[in-house]
Amino acid sequence: MSATTGGDDERRAAGSHEGPTGPLDGPSDTSLSAGGAGEDARISVLLHDLRTPLSAMRTAVEIIDTEPTTPRQTSAIRTLEMAIDALLSMTAEGLSGAQAPRADDARDLVGIIRSVTDLFAADARARGLASRCEIAGALDAYSVADPLALRRILSVLYDNALKYTGEGGIALTAALVPGGARPAVAIRLADTGIGIPPEERPLLFRARQRGDLARGTASGTGLGLWSAARLAAAQGGGLTLFESSPQGSCFELRLPLLAPAADVTGARDPEGEDRPATGWAAGWRAGGAARGNVRPVARRRLLVVDDNEANRRMMEAILGAFGCDTVLAESGEAALERLAEEPFDAVLLDINMPGMDGVATLAGIRARTATARLPVIGITAATLADRPGLEAAGFDALMEKPVLPAMLFSALDRAILGRAPG
Repeated sequence: MSATTGGDDERRAAGSHEGPTGPLDGPSDTSLSAGGAGEDARISVLLHDLRTPLSAMRTAVEIIDTEPTTPRQTSAIRTLEMAIDALLSMTAEGLSGAQAPRADDARDLVGIIRSVTDLFAADARARGLASRCEIAGALDAYSVADPLALRRILSVLYDNALKYTGEGGIALTAALVPGGARPAVAIRLADTGIGIPPEERPLLFRARQRGDLARGTASGTGLGLWSAARLAAAQGGGLTLFESSPQGSCFELRLPLLAPAADVTGARDPEGEDRPATGWAAGWRAGGAARGNVRPVARRRLLVVDDNEANRRMMEAILGAFGCDTVLAESGEAALERLAEEPFDAVLLDINMPGMDGVATLAGIRARTATARLPVIGITAATLADRPGLEAAGFDALMEKPVLPAMLFSALDRAILGRAPG
């Protein structure tokens, strides 16, 4: 399946140092946690701040998706959506803390593998590299418990393969491994890159450790394979170097599978044909006055309050596309001033703002007789851990970024109708 060579000697050498009882539990874990609570807080702030531009990017892609596109552009849009969604999932996981996968988190295996392959295939083509993906038909009915973990592991492997492969190509194969207590999938990613010298293989799955050949070829932190191996072990599987030579390398990922699903949907066609638009974009393209389940909200006047200009402009674009008039305010104080000057049908209010935050702004709105019953929808880039408290504060609806237009207009309809007299 690949141009790599090697055999049992390489596999045995890899197995001696890549298992979950090796570097995964070694001293490098301690060094990475040296920052303590202060470092955790800094990372949490960074993750939260990342959600704002990611949310804006996701919404921008959806706006583009409402316009007529060529098949190639549609494919690029799907790739962008998958990439942004993966990053948003990672930030949400980081903010909420590591959690054991739930049964209802399961996603079809083939769809996940193909989505990651599609994501990196464009990069491979841009570098002049061939990209191949072969998935056994027997895997169609299976799913995995933690789709995000699988995406992250495959992304690390693809990123490394592209980074160290100057010519030739990359090939992924996936096969069902029957037997044992549970069926498993064996995914191999082979490249025609620089290979890994035998003396450097013990460093592969150690944190912040890179061999001389790797350092001389491309930049890196030495954390990718380390984190991927940890993720694989946490899922009850493993990541190993299957074989390597100066002509390339092949890594193998094994993960346990869930029982065959009754109905598997969402996988891309094996030949990579474009999927139709999904979600609110599909409703928009369906045509007609209703546009799916979303009714155009004509000439409603809305106040958008957010300290981030990109978010304000993005919301203005969404609302404008559906025929709404919008006024923008950069702070809670500015919002209260605008509300005192002119009437609005509803307010879209960012909860996490410096100075007067969303909760304080809402209290100011409710304290005024003229705006006491004004519909207010709270929006935040953070996860809504305190939903009951925010609902008790008086928000008519709460939404997490990225705000999907279909959900936004559904929430607006409900909020405005709920506040209507009589």
